[in-house]
Parts: sequence; C-alpha cells; structure tokens
Amino acid sequence: MSGSSRTPRIPSARGRGGIVGLFLIAAIAAGCRLLLGRGIDADGGATTVVGLPEAVLLEIRVSTILAAATAGAALGLSGLAFQTLLRNPLASPWVLGVSSGAGFGLMLAMWLARLGGGAAMVGGMLLAGAGIPASAIGALLAISIVWMLSRRLGGFDPVGLVLCGVVTSATFGAGIMLLQHLVPSGVRGDLVGWMMGRIPELAPRWLLAVAGGSVGLVTIIGWRASSMLDAASLGDDEARSIGVPLEAMRRWLLVLGGGLAAIAVVLVGPIAFVGLLAPHAGRRLTGAGHRGVVLGTVLAGASMLLVADAVRQVVDLGGGRLPVGVLTALVGGPAFLGLLLQGRGRA
Repeated sequence: MSGSSRTPRIPSARGRGGIVGLFLIAAIAAGCRLLLGRGIDADGGATTVVGLPEAVLLEIRVSTILAAATAGAALGLSGLAFQTLLRNPLASPWVLGVSSGAGFGLMLAMWLARLGGGAAMVGGMLLAGAGIPASAIGALLAISIVWMLSRRLGGFDPVGLVLCGVVTSATFGAGIMLLQHLVPSGVRGDLVGWMMGRIPELAPRWLLAVAGGSVGLVTIIGWRASSMLDAASLGDDEARSIGVPLEAMRRWLLVLGGGLAAIAVVLVGPIAFVGLLAPHAGRRLTGAGHRGVVLGTVLAGASMLLVADAVRQVVDLGGGRLPVGVLTALVGGPAFLGLLLQGRGRA
C-alpha cells in the first residue's frame, strides 16, 4: 500500500465544523434529558418535571443518558460498517434484519433458559454477560443470510439488498412473536415493551463499560483505518491495486457491525433507523472522507437517541411515555423512503 493510503487525511474545515456541531447537539440533548423527568401532579396524573433532580434520581438519569448515547453510537457505527461493507447507502442493522436477528437470539436464549435440563444450560450460557453471546449469534446469522441471499440474486444492488433484509427481518420477527406466545403471560408485557425500544433507567455499570469500551475501540480502529475505508469505497480492482486487503477488511466489518448491533440490542432493544440515518448525517456534515465520517457517525447516532429520549419525556398521549423506538420509526420511516427513492433515481 502506498504511503498516502496509509496516512489518514485530516478532516477539512467543514468536517471539523460538522464534528463540533454534532458534539454540541449531543451535549445539549444530554443536558435537556438530565433536566427532564416525569412526576405526579395534584390530580394524580403524570406530568413533566423540569429541574436538576436529587442524588438518587440524578444517578438514574445519568445512567439513562450514558445508555442512550452508547447505544446510539453503536447503532451508527454498525450501520456505517454495513454500508461500507456492501457499498450500499441503504444498509443498516434494522434494514438488513440484523437487529431482528439479535433480538431473536436473545429471546430464544431466554426461552431455552425456562425449559429446564440441557436446554436451560444452553440458554444460561447464551445469556451470560447480559445476553451478549445470544444477541451476537443472532446478529451474525442474520447478516450471513442476507449476504447469501443477495449473492444468489446476483449482487448487492440497493433494492435487492433491501428486499433480502425485509425477508430476513420478517422471518426473525415471526420467530420473535412465536417466542412471545410461548413464554408465560406475565412476561409478555415486558418483552413487547423491549421490542419497541426501551432505554434502561439504571443499566448495569459493567454493561455500560463494555458497550462504551467497544464503541470507543471500534471508533479508534475506524479512524486509523479511514484511508483503507476510503479506498474500499472504490471498485474492487482499484482498491486491490493500492494494496487494500479487501477480504480481510470485509470479514472485520461484518464481525464488528454485527457485534455492535448485538450490544445495542442488549442495551435498548431492536431500535430502528438510527443505524441507517446516523452515517448519512455524518457524511453530510463532515464530508465523504471516513476519518471525519466515523467521528460524525458516532456523534450523530448518540444525538439521535438522546434527542428522542428527551422528546418522549414531554410527550404523553394518555398511555404514558412513548417508547423511544416509536419516535425513531416516526422520523426514520419517511427518511428511509426518501433515501430509497433517491437511490432508485440515481440507478
């Protein structure tokens, strides 16, 4: 590989400005979430409380902020890994069925753990570490299925890849509904709430540390390998001509993207569209070079979940706070349709 391809390019002034802007958005959203909470009014109804809480509630809100920011960053990086891997702007953990696969793996392990005997032993092993092994296996299985289906259809064109992802996601979604039917009725409400996306109020500290450390490590890897990622965005022949190890890099992107999606699912459930939109926001605000895009994607993903969690504190339609996944879907659905139509127009 040439020397110029080894050295990551410094983000341009536009890229640095975009990164600073995204950081400010994330900081403002985190500050708003810190000051926003729910309380009970004089009539016994729920109301929004604004102000710095007491020590116990402060710890809960800080944990919620860390969980939202970490999961959003993980989803954004996962989406960026899949978009780079497949050279497809529509790729994301949710669109490709990876989030559904991770959710299915986690719920299957929970169901096995309730059966007793050898099945319970297997379920217990998969649920070790808050269920990260079960989610990772489900995520990697989903992306492998999409990969094979796309190759059988003749390539990785955007529409074909989306169709493969929809089929995979629907299949795993049906499996999730079956498992919901098999578990005791008292557990179903929690599972349904988790499937709609739920940021934990007090996540285990070790889980936040593992998730945050994973996001930080992948961010550093992506930042240092930005030149190779830029070259890989070209055709295979051009990338190989300058020494990019495409096959090894694709394997790493597959593993890292699936692993980050699994971690996000364990933290907040299978939330849609953040992994799709965060890389696009990062590119628009920092430019096309991956050195800026990696940092921009991390901040954009964190900002999206922090903003969604802050907004839902003040939205009450009579049934309590909206699940965070509903808000991301309401915004992400039209945005995904616009990207799909834009992609077809370019084709």
